[in-house]
Amino acid sequence: TVISLILVYMAKDQELKKLVQERELELRRDYAQVVSKLVLLLGAGSALRMAWETMVADYQKKREAGGPRRYVYEEMALACREMQNGVSEGRAYENFGLRCRLPCYLKLAALLEQNLKKGNRLLREEVAEAFEQRKELAREQGEKAATRLLFPMVLTLAVVMLLVLVPAGMSMQM
Repeated sequence: TVISLILVYMAKDQELKKLVQERELELRRDYAQVVSKLVLLLGAGSALRMAWETMVADYQKKREAGGPRRYVYEEMALACREMQNGVSEGRAYENFGLRCRLPCYLKLAALLEQNLKKGNRLLREEVAEAFEQRKELAREQGEKAATRLLFPMVLTLAVVMLLVLVPAGMSMQM
């Protein structure tokens, strides 16, 4: 019983680690899109807070229509609620970055705080860097997929060799 309890605990721990890794991967994937939308809305003349609230409202409409749950937009919605409850914008953005726990979001939070004071020139530079990070992430995932497909390809090669060699061997025996 003790061993089974330890195994169940370890299995739950592994499951939790896997969920955290999936969350971080999704956050990394969505980063370029979020920064791009934010810069687009800011370039169209929206204030930072209005652009943030517009992105959250769009996500919530998609979510009500049956769209998938996205962690970054859930965190953005939480930051939006913080601002509506009286937390300063800068502090809400900082909390957003801390909850996401990834360096790119911490950097975005710092840029958003600076944007409140200086303007959005720094955010435009971040868009280019975000797309580079997205390309690198796609390259990493492609390499992982290629590695995973190596074993099935070797099995397929073995089957093809058997299909060729067995009839050849049988014809030599006769």
